[in-house]
Amino acid sequence: MGKSKTTLQVWQIAKVNLRHNFLPLLLLAVVIMILTPILFGTTGLDSKAAAVPLEMLISIIGIILLVPIFQPEQDEEIRDLVASKYVDSTYVHLIRVIYSIIGIVLLVMVFSIFMIMFGCEITIELIGGTIADAMFLGAIGLFTSAVTSNAPVSFMIPLLYYVLNLTMKSRFGNFNLFSMMSSDYHPNIWLFVSSIAFIVIAVLIKRGFDKKYRLV
Repeated sequence: MGKSKTTLQVWQIAKVNLRHNFLPLLLLAVVIMILTPILFGTTGLDSKAAAVPLEMLISIIGIILLVPIFQPEQDEEIRDLVASKYVDSTYVHLIRVIYSIIGIVLLVMVFSIFMIMFGCEITIELIGGTIADAMFLGAIGLFTSAVTSNAPVSFMIPLLYYVLNLTMKSRFGNFNLFSMMSSDYHPNIWLFVSSIAFIVIAVLIKRGFDKKYRLV
């Protein structure tokens, strides 16, 4: 009985969060995608040139979709409501993480198909590398959000990392966001693995804070 009640509440939480939290963010990410062909050439590009719009702009959707995962609970009323539920708040955060990552993957793939249709040379490595870039940017913002509970700072940290990569990318080694422009895909493995680590740590930190809040 308890297990079925938990499952039902998980599905209800998923539907509510998709409608009220995720869809507005998804629409904003779509706007970024629409702007990309206007700001960058997306016709007849080889793999190195195709990496430019993917790394420079499409990767930013990771910040849009992942960073705000903990933000609804920063409202005291919502935090009290979540704390009163039968379902552990960690389930809520994991649900948001899952569909945010799915959103990143789908949007990157849709834009990649768009570029292929316009004669660009898009490889599996480019698609995977863009997903890794987006997840890493979003993950460091999510980690910052878990530690600080400060929305502006949570967005500023990944944006600062992005800017520093633009100006000093040769110094970032395995954590270079723009390595695919040089046909170097090795850093994307590091970025992807690190993004998973940051997300897991962020959820665990938030779980600890939520447990402490419940005890107060």
